[in-house]
Amino acid sequence: MSARIPKHHKAKQKTTAELKIADGCVWQFCAEDEKAALLIEQLEQAMQISRRVELTKADIKNKKIKKISVQVGPQEVKWTAMPIERADKISCRVSPFTTPKKTAFRLMRISQLVAHSSEINGGLLVHGALIQWKGLGVILAGPGGVGKTTASQRLPRPWRSLSDDTTLIVLSPDGFYWAHPWPTWSRFWQEDMDGSWDVQAAVKLGLICMLSQEKRDRAFPLPIRQAISELVDISGQTFAILANGMSKDALRSLNLMRFENATAISKKIPVCRLEISRTGKFWKEIEEFLIPRRYSII
Repeated sequence: MSARIPKHHKAKQKTTAELKIADGCVWQFCAEDEKAALLIEQLEQAMQISRRVELTKADIKNKKIKKISVQVGPQEVKWTAMPIERADKISCRVSPFTTPKKTAFRLMRISQLVAHSSEINGGLLVHGALIQWKGLGVILAGPGGVGKTTASQRLPRPWRSLSDDTTLIVLSPDGFYWAHPWPTWSRFWQEDMDGSWDVQAAVKLGLICMLSQEKRDRAFPLPIRQAISELVDISGQTFAILANGMSKDALRSLNLMRFENATAISKKIPVCRLEISRTGKFWKEIEEFLIPRRYSII
């Protein structure tokens, strides 16, 4: 991914990519200029949006198409609040991008609009790796350095790692919570441009694990108030950078919404403390939580 537009790059004035989310929305990204077209092209690659997803009859009947129209302004663009959605369309103006870090920040802003819409509908973007076991998704959450990526890389089959840092939780029309793998945009800051995540590979959410490094492997449920508090914390971590420049009223409204969503999620999805050792089989502890859960929701 280049932060500058190559001379040979011939972007169309309008490009459209589609992203299907388990909350029933199908997002279209439209470029209003050549620089925006380059951003959308990079977004497609990182989120694997170009991979066509077959829509079921239920999808076709219930899907709601929303559009994000991207425009790159000539000067710095500050967001004092999240852009407002009008008639299922969001106009997104972003600042110029001249470095990989600035490019990653613009991509993060665009993708945040999708996450924000899902949060309005009861979802939550959280700082946590997404792993899968026999059709169920598990989020390994916690602050940077706690071992999310390392833990997800140690998993044996049939476990699968879907994302290593960020996950979008969404509430589907039928009342289930689903989890979408989400890009690790911070990788792009260090010019690691090869990362991509199959964002449309959503799985039903079965468990959220708050990690801590210990000498032995152990898992136990968190009290509801603590679960809510830690969910709010890991959701706030995904928004800390983007929150810079936002008004106090906008931040207060966002924080209240996340608190309400975290409360609803904690009442329906088990949240546990997962203590992991350097060499133990921590996934066995997770499976003990998931076995009864798997047969109750599938």
